[in-house]
Amino acid sequence: MKKTRKMILFCTLALSMILTLSAGHVEARQSPTIITMWHIAVESDSFYSVLPPAIERFNATHTDVQIEAQAIQNDAFKTQIQVAIAAGEQPDIFMTWGGGLLQSYVEGGVVRDIPELDTDLGANFIAGGFAPSTFDGKHYAVPANLAGVFLYYNKDLFEQFDLTAPATWDDLISSCETFSDNGIIPIALGNVNRWTGSFWFMNLVLRAGGSEPFMNAYNRVEGASFTDPAFIEAGAKIQEAVEAGCFGEGFNGVDYPDEQLLFGTGLAAMELQGDWNYAGLLNVDAEIAENSVDVVPFPLLDSEWGDPNALVGGTGQAFAISADAPAEANVALLELLGSDEFGLAAAENGFIPALKGFDQNIEVPIVQKMASLLGQASFVQLAYDQFLPPELAQVHLDTTQQLFGLSTTPEEAADATEAAAAEILGAE
Repeated sequence: MKKTRKMILFCTLALSMILTLSAGHVEARQSPTIITMWHIAVESDSFYSVLPPAIERFNATHTDVQIEAQAIQNDAFKTQIQVAIAAGEQPDIFMTWGGGLLQSYVEGGVVRDIPELDTDLGANFIAGGFAPSTFDGKHYAVPANLAGVFLYYNKDLFEQFDLTAPATWDDLISSCETFSDNGIIPIALGNVNRWTGSFWFMNLVLRAGGSEPFMNAYNRVEGASFTDPAFIEAGAKIQEAVEAGCFGEGFNGVDYPDEQLLFGTGLAAMELQGDWNYAGLLNVDAEIAENSVDVVPFPLLDSEWGDPNALVGGTGQAFAISADAPAEANVALLELLGSDEFGLAAAENGFIPALKGFDQNIEVPIVQKMASLLGQASFVQLAYDQFLPPELAQVHLDTTQQLFGLSTTPEEAADATEAAAAEILGAE
């Protein structure tokens, strides 16, 4: 009898252990891989209607992998991601604009390449979207959308004063004078962020000298430098516009959202911004955005010279993968950004998709126009503050803001940039 009881007790304990171990095994097997992600699509950001819903769809349809995303405001993100990387605590996936900053992460072993983009998983992406994040033939980011910078203008205000959209710089200055004389801010500019003012400088360099001055100065081609006449002229034109009252008062202390608000409510007649800006204008005042707003390429400096098809742009948002991220992160990111649902959502919300075939789903005429202009571009200049190494990018942003503030001369700004370039990039 005792033996029987012992046997029953033994079997019970054994069965209990088996069930416990089995349950633990099932639980371990069913626990999903967690992938952390940082992006800038906060509720006030125009991409909020595209990316967060896509993450929710991904998580709802995957049990083995889950994305834990954190949204951080644009300018705060730029600081926080560098702090996290310096501490070795970067998320598995994070937003990037590509260029020199991403390249520094590549060289520092912070991020890994994404070979899946060269397979069928990457076949749906527009190849041009890889350019800002491809180094030595390897891809280091997946594009979410493409971008271009255009001159927005309020058609009603221009018609009110019998003006046409500026095709040349002289047209622009003349329009500024008319609006200023009539109590209307000619151009909305929130340059406390500095990248907003950089849009003006980069476009002016393109119009003054084409693509070669910047690329040759960056590549340290013999005889080339950031003191090229194109950079001097760009600085001079900025200060001409400031002195003509084109930007109103206090613009170096105004934030980008307030810039958008000034133009979006009809208090300003023009705004130089990316295609993504339109989605934000719809949130400010949909009636004005839908009925009164149009875009044109940046004006030519001389009607007899210049390429109107060269523009500033590139990748709108892209996402890189930490070198330490789980192996599943590569495929997860491509599935997230490469789905038909994502391409359709980007198009329907007024963005230029990075996926093939979805431009036909763009229903908004102004976004169709911007997508067409971007598609016809003879050259697309990636933003200097993303293309250049971080230290040199800061010099560019600082000197450009100083140009707008009239606290430096075009020559001094060019000399300061070239001195920094010689130290950071090397002598010619």
